[in-house]
Amino acid sequence: MVQAAKTRKVDDFGSMLEGAKSIILADFTGLNVKDISELRRICRESGIAFRVVKNTLAKRSFDAAGVAGISVLLEGPTAVAVSTEDEVRPAQVLKKFADDYELPRLKGGYVQGRVLSAAEVRRLAVLPGREVLLAQVVGTVQAPLRGIINCLNASLRDLVNVLKAVGDKKAA
Repeated sequence: MVQAAKTRKVDDFGSMLEGAKSIILADFTGLNVKDISELRRICRESGIAFRVVKNTLAKRSFDAAGVAGISVLLEGPTAVAVSTEDEVRPAQVLKKFADDYELPRLKGGYVQGRVLSAAEVRRLAVLPGREVLLAQVVGTVQAPLRGIINCLNASLRDLVNVLKAVGDKKAA
């Protein structure tokens, strides 16, 4: 391949890595064209960039983007899923697809400056998304407050019921 073309591919892949919150690597060996096209479509709909890259060009792009330590995962055929929006979504999409089609095999990933093994990526894929986690935190914080409000309201309600009962008794 001509040096200029390689440089352009490294630059294109490097620009895809800019601002990446999550990078997941997978071995796509065994996927036919129909299945890999389906995976690309699912990734596109989920806001995930999915590319099959040459390992040597990927290493250059990772080094240029400052993604350290992920080069050890670049062995054999490699597909890269990158998300600039959500840390968990690429792992979830690839794991769900792998569960349905038995491929691709997860190699590992890179999230928030940390290289993850394949097992860690699978554990990451089981986590709910950021919005769900935030909702759970808000619900947990809100539960005691809701209990206090219900308790205070119950006391007032009981007082009103007692006064009404006394008023009805005197009227009778």
